[in-house]
Amino acid sequence: MSDDSVQQRIYGPVEKDLDKVVEELLSQSDRIPENTTGIEDRLKHVLSTPGKRIRPAITLLVAGLWGKTTTDTVVKMATAIELLHIATLVHDDTVDKADTRRGHATASNLWGRNIAVLLGDHIFATSAVYVCETGNIRLIKRFAQTISELACGELDEILAAWKTDIDRKSYNERIYNKTATLFCTAALGGALLADGDEESIIRLNNYGYNLGMAYQIYDDILDYVSTPDRLGKPSGNDISEGTITLPAIIAYENDGATIIERFFEADEKQRKQLLAEVIDMVKKTGAIKTAQSIADDYIKKAHENLETMPKSKNRESLDLLADYVAKRSY
Repeated sequence: MSDDSVQQRIYGPVEKDLDKVVEELLSQSDRIPENTTGIEDRLKHVLSTPGKRIRPAITLLVAGLWGKTTTDTVVKMATAIELLHIATLVHDDTVDKADTRRGHATASNLWGRNIAVLLGDHIFATSAVYVCETGNIRLIKRFAQTISELACGELDEILAAWKTDIDRKSYNERIYNKTATLFCTAALGGALLADGDEESIIRLNNYGYNLGMAYQIYDDILDYVSTPDRLGKPSGNDISEGTITLPAIIAYENDGATIIERFFEADEKQRKQLLAEVIDMVKKTGAIKTAQSIADDYIKKAHENLETMPKSKNRESLDLLADYVAKRSY
């Protein structure tokens, strides 16, 4: 079954509502005041870059678990989630000096770092406006915490670059901040706005946590096992940028310390020559299989978090989404 058909099955129950989210995204450029030269076109480029829309889909699917009709408030929350995600991508691409994102030129590539940072800031602020329109103080506070955690995750990754003393606990904290926090908020938002009971709210927040943690670990595995065509960037890109992720941490623990330290101490030319050796070493130490097992366990827990939810198409889709995330590493 193709990737697109799997996504259609997952998004089926909320397809029309996701279309509304996309409409909200695309309408942002039309809301820019007149006589602001070129902002609309730049904003339109950033907001129209296609993505999987996983995070707003989680909000919409969770909100519909109890059979209620999707309200405008839920759509606003889903839009806030996607705007926040896009804002982080704009900033990440700027920090990483990335030329493309999903096959499209990045804002920093097209217009420079200053404009990209300010576009990201604008989208961050717009996401906050949307979540404020929900009127839910608990959700607004959580959204603000998420923005802070996202920034901490990226800062931690930058400050930890080219250091080999990264343990699993530090890595888990980083990927929670970088990725899982927004998955938590996406699920929590849907549960709160659907007036779920407190036990359900906690379980669905945990679903977001487990799904987000697995998502990032699978992404880090792909960096070692996938092809540049599929990744959209060179294999081994993380360690080439000095970022130690779970496969490298496990390999370091399993007699791979010497070559990783040699790689980090080498100059740029030497690192290019050593990269294939490092990737091969990570695979041979069994680090990929161990990391895969850890991610699979998070997926198992995500499924368990849904067991007490009402049986419905929405619950089936949330289960399917967890399975879809797990297949990203194959």
